[in-house]
Amino acid sequence: MAKTALDRADRLFSAGRFGEIISLLEPQVPVYRESPHFYFLLGTSCLHVGDTGGSFTYLKRAQQLSPDNTEIALALAALHVRRSETEKAVALYLGVLERRPGNKAAQRALSVLRKESTPEGLAALIESGRIERLYPRSPRLPPGISGGLIVVGIGLTLLAAVVVLGHPLSRLASQLLSIHVARPQVAAVVLNAADRSHPVTSGGSFRYVLTEEETLATFERAKAYFQQYRDNAALIEINRLLGSNANEGIKEKAGTLKSFVGQPDFRTVRDSPSFQMVAADPYLYDGCSVLWRGMAANVRTQGDHTAFDFLVGYDEKKQLEGIVPAVVVGVPVFVDRALEILATLRSGTGTVQLDVVAIHELLNGK
Repeated sequence: MAKTALDRADRLFSAGRFGEIISLLEPQVPVYRESPHFYFLLGTSCLHVGDTGGSFTYLKRAQQLSPDNTEIALALAALHVRRSETEKAVALYLGVLERRPGNKAAQRALSVLRKESTPEGLAALIESGRIERLYPRSPRLPPGISGGLIVVGIGLTLLAAVVVLGHPLSRLASQLLSIHVARPQVAAVVLNAADRSHPVTSGGSFRYVLTEEETLATFERAKAYFQQYRDNAALIEINRLLGSNANEGIKEKAGTLKSFVGQPDFRTVRDSPSFQMVAADPYLYDGCSVLWRGMAANVRTQGDHTAFDFLVGYDEKKQLEGIVPAVVVGVPVFVDRALEILATLRSGTGTVQLDVVAIHELLNGK
Protein backbone atom coordinates (compact mmCIF):
# COMPACT_ATOMS: atom_id res chain seq x y z
CA MET A 1 0.00 0.00 0.00
CA ALA A 2 1.35 3.42 -0.95
CA LYS A 3 2.37 5.64 1.89
CA THR A 4 0.48 8.91 2.30
CA ALA A 5 2.23 12.23 2.82
CA LEU A 6 1.31 12.06 6.51
CA ASP A 7 2.78 8.57 6.84
CA ARG A 8 6.04 9.77 5.32
CA ALA A 9 5.97 12.86 7.55
CA ASP A 10 5.58 10.66 10.63
CA ARG A 11 8.70 8.73 9.67
CA LEU A 12 10.64 11.94 9.01
CA PHE A 13 9.50 13.32 12.37
CA SER A 14 10.82 10.25 14.18
CA ALA A 15 14.14 10.78 12.38
CA GLY A 16 14.26 14.47 13.31
CA ARG A 17 14.21 15.63 9.67
CA PHE A 18 11.95 18.60 10.27
CA GLY A 19 12.94 20.72 7.28
CA GLU A 20 11.98 17.86 4.96
CA ILE A 21 8.58 17.62 6.67
CA ILE A 22 7.90 21.28 5.95
CA SER A 23 8.89 20.89 2.29
CA LEU A 24 6.74 17.75 2.01
CA LEU A 25 3.60 19.00 3.74
CA GLU A 26 3.25 22.70 2.92
CA PRO A 27 2.16 22.00 -0.70
CA GLN A 28 -0.45 19.61 0.71
CA VAL A 29 -2.39 22.25 2.70
CA PRO A 30 -5.43 22.17 0.35
CA VAL A 31 -5.59 18.36 0.70
CA TYR A 32 -5.30 18.14 4.48
CA ARG A 33 -6.91 21.42 5.52
CA GLU A 34 -9.26 19.64 7.98
CA SER A 35 -6.60 17.37 9.54
CA PRO A 36 -5.34 18.38 13.01
CA HIS A 37 -2.51 15.83 12.72
CA PHE A 38 -1.32 17.52 9.51
CA TYR A 39 -1.17 20.95 11.14
CA PHE A 40 0.37 19.49 14.31
CA LEU A 41 3.23 17.99 12.27
CA LEU A 42 3.76 21.19 10.28
CA GLY A 43 3.55 23.49 13.31
CA THR A 44 5.85 21.36 15.46
CA SER A 45 8.37 21.01 12.61
CA CYS A 46 8.40 24.80 12.18
CA LEU A 47 9.00 25.08 15.92
CA HIS A 48 12.01 22.77 15.69
CA VAL A 49 13.58 24.77 12.85
CA GLY A 50 12.95 28.12 14.55
CA ASP A 51 10.10 29.41 12.37
CA THR A 52 7.90 30.69 15.19
CA GLY A 53 5.54 32.57 12.86
CA GLY A 54 4.77 29.51 10.77
CA SER A 55 4.57 27.35 13.88
CA PHE A 56 1.97 29.61 15.44
CA THR A 57 -0.19 29.66 12.31
CA TYR A 58 -0.22 25.88 11.91
CA LEU A 59 -0.57 24.99 15.59
CA LYS A 60 -3.45 27.44 16.06
CA ARG A 61 -5.21 25.79 13.13
CA ALA A 62 -4.59 22.37 14.71
CA GLN A 63 -6.05 23.67 17.97
CA GLN A 64 -9.14 24.96 16.17
CA LEU A 65 -9.72 21.51 14.68
CA SER A 66 -9.02 19.62 17.93
CA PRO A 67 -9.37 22.12 20.81
CA ASP A 68 -8.96 19.60 23.65
CA ASN A 69 -5.98 17.71 22.28
CA THR A 70 -3.18 17.48 24.81
CA GLU A 71 -0.26 17.18 22.38
CA ILE A 72 -1.35 20.23 20.42
CA ALA A 73 -1.67 22.23 23.65
CA LEU A 74 1.82 21.13 24.73
CA ALA A 75 3.26 22.12 21.36
CA LEU A 76 1.61 25.56 21.54
CA ALA A 77 2.82 26.02 25.11
CA ALA A 78 6.40 25.19 24.06
CA LEU A 79 6.10 27.72 21.24
CA HIS A 80 5.05 30.40 23.74
CA VAL A 81 8.06 29.55 25.91
CA ARG A 82 10.24 29.89 22.79
CA ARG A 83 8.75 33.35 22.22
CA SER A 84 9.23 34.29 25.91
CA GLU A 85 5.43 34.48 26.35
CA THR A 86 5.49 32.66 29.65
CA GLU A 87 2.04 33.68 30.89
CA LYS A 88 0.43 32.04 27.86
CA ALA A 89 2.60 28.96 28.22
CA VAL A 90 1.68 28.56 31.88
CA ALA A 91 -2.02 28.89 31.10
CA LEU A 92 -1.78 26.12 28.51
CA TYR A 93 0.21 23.81 30.77
CA LEU A 94 -2.30 24.32 33.57
CA GLY A 95 -5.09 23.60 31.11
CA VAL A 96 -3.42 20.30 30.25
CA LEU A 97 -3.21 19.41 33.94
CA GLU A 98 -6.86 20.33 34.32
CA ARG A 99 -7.79 17.77 31.68
CA ARG A 100 -5.04 15.28 32.43
CA PRO A 101 -3.88 15.52 36.07
CA GLY A 102 -0.44 13.99 36.35
CA ASN A 103 0.64 14.72 32.76
CA LYS A 104 4.42 14.40 32.93
CA ALA A 105 5.22 16.79 30.09
CA ALA A 106 3.16 19.63 31.61
CA GLN A 107 4.61 18.96 35.06
CA ARG A 108 8.16 19.00 33.73
CA ALA A 109 7.57 22.21 31.77
CA LEU A 110 6.06 24.03 34.75
CA SER A 111 9.04 22.98 36.84
CA VAL A 112 11.38 24.42 34.20
CA LEU A 113 9.44 27.69 34.04
CA ARG A 114 9.47 28.02 37.80
CA LYS A 115 13.27 28.02 37.66
CA GLU A 116 13.85 29.85 34.36
CA SER A 117 11.09 32.47 34.16
CA THR A 118 13.38 35.52 34.22
CA PRO A 119 14.39 37.07 30.87
CA GLU A 120 17.96 35.90 31.48
CA GLY A 121 16.83 32.39 32.35
CA LEU A 122 14.63 32.12 29.26
CA ALA A 123 17.43 33.42 27.02
CA ALA A 124 19.81 30.79 28.44
CA LEU A 125 17.15 28.09 28.00
CA ILE A 126 16.75 28.98 24.31
CA GLU A 127 20.41 29.60 23.48
CA SER A 128 21.56 26.36 25.12
CA GLY A 129 19.00 24.31 23.20
CA ARG A 130 17.53 22.94 26.43
CA ILE A 131 14.17 24.35 25.41
CA GLU A 132 13.88 21.50 22.88
CA ARG A 133 13.19 19.18 25.82
CA LEU A 134 9.77 20.85 25.96
CA TYR A 135 9.00 20.14 22.29
CA PRO A 136 6.71 17.20 21.38
CA ARG A 137 8.70 14.01 20.75
CA SER A 138 6.11 11.76 19.17
CA PRO A 139 4.78 12.29 15.64
CA ARG A 140 1.52 10.53 16.39
CA LEU A 141 -1.34 12.64 17.66
CA PRO A 142 -3.54 10.81 20.19
CA PRO A 143 -7.31 11.29 20.02
CA GLY A 144 -8.64 14.59 21.34
CA ILE A 145 -10.05 14.74 24.83
CA SER A 146 -13.67 15.69 25.17
CA GLY A 147 -14.31 18.30 27.78
CA GLY A 148 -17.30 16.23 28.88
CA LEU A 149 -15.17 13.21 29.71
CA ILE A 150 -13.09 14.84 32.41
CA VAL A 151 -14.62 17.57 34.51
CA VAL A 152 -11.98 19.12 36.72
CA GLY A 153 -12.19 22.58 38.26
CA ILE A 154 -9.45 25.13 38.16
CA GLY A 155 -8.93 24.56 41.84
CA LEU A 156 -7.88 20.97 41.13
CA THR A 157 -5.62 22.22 38.34
CA LEU A 158 -3.80 24.53 40.68
CA LEU A 159 -3.74 21.86 43.36
CA ALA A 160 -2.10 19.45 40.93
CA ALA A 161 0.49 22.06 40.03
CA VAL A 162 1.13 22.73 43.72
CA VAL A 163 1.73 19.04 44.34
CA VAL A 164 4.05 18.84 41.34
CA LEU A 165 6.05 21.94 42.11
CA GLY A 166 5.99 21.73 45.87
CA HIS A 167 4.83 25.31 46.37
CA PRO A 168 2.11 26.82 48.51
CA LEU A 169 -0.83 28.03 46.43
CA SER A 170 -0.15 31.72 46.93
CA ARG A 171 3.48 31.34 45.96
CA LEU A 172 2.54 29.29 42.91
CA ALA A 173 0.16 31.97 41.72
CA SER A 174 2.79 34.61 42.28
CA GLN A 175 5.54 32.78 40.42
CA LEU A 176 3.57 31.20 37.57
CA LEU A 177 0.50 33.30 36.91
CA SER A 178 2.06 36.73 37.44
CA ILE A 179 5.13 36.46 35.24
CA HIS A 180 5.88 39.62 33.21
CA VAL A 181 4.34 41.93 35.78
CA ALA A 182 6.68 44.77 34.87
CA ARG A 183 9.20 45.77 32.22
CA PRO A 184 12.23 47.01 34.14
CA GLN A 185 14.04 47.96 30.93
CA VAL A 186 11.24 50.44 30.15
CA ALA A 187 11.30 51.93 33.63
CA ALA A 188 15.07 52.42 33.30
CA VAL A 189 14.67 54.88 30.37
CA VAL A 190 14.26 58.26 32.05
CA LEU A 191 14.59 61.88 31.02
CA ASN A 192 17.44 63.87 32.53
CA ALA A 193 17.30 67.41 33.86
CA ALA A 194 18.30 68.93 30.51
CA ASP A 195 15.54 67.05 28.71
CA ARG A 196 12.95 68.27 31.19
CA SER A 197 14.13 71.87 31.28
CA HIS A 198 14.15 72.30 27.49
CA PRO A 199 11.99 69.50 26.04
CA VAL A 200 11.30 71.16 22.66
CA THR A 201 13.35 72.89 20.01
CA SER A 202 12.51 76.10 18.23
CA GLY A 203 12.50 76.58 14.49
CA GLY A 204 12.42 73.96 11.78
CA SER A 205 9.60 72.03 10.16
CA PHE A 206 7.92 69.18 12.02
CA ARG A 207 5.04 66.83 11.35
CA TYR A 208 3.71 67.27 14.88
CA VAL A 209 4.17 70.40 16.96
CA LEU A 210 3.97 69.84 20.71
CA THR A 211 4.18 72.18 23.67
CA GLU A 212 6.73 71.50 26.42
CA GLU A 213 4.02 70.04 28.63
CA GLU A 214 2.66 67.86 25.83
CA THR A 215 6.13 66.54 24.99
CA LEU A 216 6.86 65.41 28.55
CA ALA A 217 3.38 63.95 28.96
CA THR A 218 3.65 62.05 25.68
CA PHE A 219 6.94 60.45 26.73
CA GLU A 220 5.58 59.35 30.10
CA ARG A 221 2.38 58.13 28.49
CA ALA A 222 4.39 55.90 26.12
CA LYS A 223 6.20 54.35 29.09
CA ALA A 224 2.92 53.78 30.92
CA TYR A 225 1.41 52.02 27.88
CA PHE A 226 4.44 49.75 27.65
CA GLN A 227 4.01 48.72 31.28
CA GLN A 228 0.38 47.86 30.50
CA TYR A 229 1.56 45.76 27.51
CA ARG A 230 -0.28 48.12 25.15
CA ASP A 231 2.63 48.25 22.72
CA ASN A 232 0.59 49.71 19.85
CA ALA A 233 -0.60 52.60 21.99
CA ALA A 234 2.98 53.18 23.16
CA LEU A 235 4.26 53.16 19.57
CA ILE A 236 1.80 55.83 18.52
CA GLU A 237 3.09 58.13 21.26
CA ILE A 238 6.70 57.34 20.35
CA ASN A 239 6.13 58.02 16.65
CA ARG A 240 4.47 61.29 17.58
CA LEU A 241 7.60 62.28 19.51
CA LEU A 242 9.98 61.16 16.74
CA GLY A 243 8.16 63.30 14.18
CA SER A 244 7.79 66.29 16.48
CA ASN A 245 9.74 69.28 17.72
CA ALA A 246 10.90 67.34 20.80
CA ASN A 247 14.61 67.80 21.55
CA GLU A 248 17.16 65.23 20.34
CA GLY A 249 17.70 63.76 23.80
CA ILE A 250 14.01 62.91 24.14
CA LYS A 251 13.88 61.53 20.60
CA GLU A 252 16.88 59.31 21.29
CA LYS A 253 15.21 57.90 24.40
CA ALA A 254 11.96 57.46 22.47
CA GLY A 255 13.90 55.42 19.92
CA THR A 256 15.25 53.27 22.74
CA LEU A 257 11.71 52.63 23.97
CA LYS A 258 10.68 51.62 20.45
CA SER A 259 13.19 48.76 20.56
CA PHE A 260 11.23 47.16 23.44
CA VAL A 261 8.16 46.39 21.33
CA GLY A 262 7.17 42.76 21.80
CA GLN A 263 6.44 40.22 19.08
CA PRO A 264 2.77 40.38 18.03
CA ASP A 265 0.38 37.53 18.75
CA PHE A 266 -3.19 36.95 17.55
CA ARG A 267 -4.49 36.77 21.12
CA THR A 268 -2.58 39.65 22.67
CA VAL A 269 -2.66 42.48 20.12
CA ARG A 270 -4.38 45.47 21.65
CA ASP A 271 -5.27 48.87 20.20
CA SER A 272 -5.05 47.57 16.62
CA PRO A 273 -5.53 50.60 14.35
CA SER A 274 -8.08 50.43 11.56
CA PHE A 275 -7.14 50.86 7.92
CA GLN A 276 -8.84 54.26 7.91
CA MET A 277 -6.74 55.44 10.84
CA VAL A 278 -3.51 54.30 9.18
CA ALA A 279 -4.43 55.81 5.82
CA ALA A 280 -5.14 59.16 7.47
CA ASP A 281 -1.68 59.38 9.10
CA PRO A 282 0.66 56.51 8.15
CA TYR A 283 3.69 57.93 9.99
CA LEU A 284 1.95 57.68 13.34
CA TYR A 285 1.47 53.91 13.11
CA ASP A 286 4.90 52.75 11.91
CA GLY A 287 5.76 49.47 13.68
CA CYS A 288 2.25 48.90 15.03
CA SER A 289 0.65 45.46 14.83
CA VAL A 290 -2.66 45.09 13.04
CA LEU A 291 -5.35 42.44 12.87
CA TRP A 292 -7.05 43.01 9.55
CA ARG A 293 -9.54 40.91 7.62
CA GLY A 294 -9.67 40.65 3.88
CA MET A 295 -8.43 38.60 0.94
CA ALA A 296 -5.15 38.07 -0.90
CA ALA A 297 -4.67 38.88 -4.57
CA ASN A 298 -1.80 38.96 -7.04
CA VAL A 299 0.21 36.38 -5.05
CA ARG A 300 3.87 36.04 -6.10
CA THR A 301 6.27 33.54 -4.50
CA GLN A 302 10.07 33.77 -4.67
CA GLY A 303 11.92 31.25 -2.56
CA ASP A 304 10.49 31.34 0.95
CA HIS A 305 9.05 34.85 0.49
CA THR A 306 5.51 35.40 -0.75
CA ALA A 307 4.37 38.87 -1.79
CA PHE A 308 0.73 39.73 -2.36
CA ASP A 309 -1.80 42.54 -2.30
CA PHE A 310 -4.05 42.43 0.74
CA LEU A 311 -7.61 43.56 0.03
CA VAL A 312 -8.52 45.08 3.40
CA GLY A 313 -12.14 44.59 4.46
CA TYR A 314 -12.97 42.39 1.48
CA ASP A 315 -13.36 39.13 3.45
CA GLU A 316 -17.10 39.07 2.71
CA LYS A 317 -16.68 40.52 -0.81
CA LYS A 318 -18.94 43.42 0.06
CA GLN A 319 -16.70 46.37 0.81
CA LEU A 320 -13.08 47.10 -0.12
CA GLU A 321 -11.43 49.50 2.32
CA GLY A 322 -8.07 49.56 0.61
CA ILE A 323 -5.27 47.58 -1.02
CA VAL A 324 -1.96 47.21 0.83
CA PRO A 325 1.19 45.43 -0.40
CA ALA A 326 2.22 42.60 1.94
CA VAL A 327 4.99 40.03 2.31
CA VAL A 328 5.17 36.85 4.38
CA VAL A 329 7.88 34.22 4.90
CA GLY A 330 7.23 30.49 5.06
CA VAL A 331 3.43 30.67 5.25
CA PRO A 332 1.09 29.66 2.40
CA VAL A 333 -1.20 32.39 1.06
CA PHE A 334 -4.56 31.33 -0.33
CA VAL A 335 -6.40 33.30 -3.02
CA ASP A 336 -10.15 33.90 -2.94
CA ARG A 337 -10.50 32.91 0.70
CA ALA A 338 -11.45 35.06 3.66
CA LEU A 339 -8.37 35.70 5.77
CA GLU A 340 -7.37 37.43 8.97
CA ILE A 341 -3.76 38.53 9.05
CA LEU A 342 -1.51 39.53 11.90
CA ALA A 343 1.05 41.96 10.52
CA THR A 344 3.47 44.72 11.40
CA LEU A 345 2.99 48.05 9.66
CA ARG A 346 5.92 49.59 7.84
CA SER A 347 4.80 53.14 7.20
CA GLY A 348 7.69 55.36 8.31
CA THR A 349 8.10 56.72 4.78
CA GLY A 350 4.41 57.53 4.43
CA THR A 351 3.75 54.47 2.25
CA VAL A 352 1.97 51.60 4.00
CA GLN A 353 3.31 48.06 3.71
CA LEU A 354 2.62 44.92 5.75
CA ASP A 355 5.15 42.45 7.15
CA VAL A 356 2.82 39.54 7.80
CA VAL A 357 3.54 37.43 10.88
CA ALA A 358 0.68 34.93 10.63
CA ILE A 359 -2.39 34.19 8.53
CA HIS A 360 -5.64 32.75 9.82
CA GLU A 361 -8.17 31.44 7.32
CA LEU A 362 -11.67 32.48 8.32
CA LEU A 363 -14.10 29.59 8.22
CA ASN A 364 -17.78 30.53 8.41
CA GLY A 365 -16.75 34.09 9.26
CA LYS A 366 -14.70 33.06 12.34
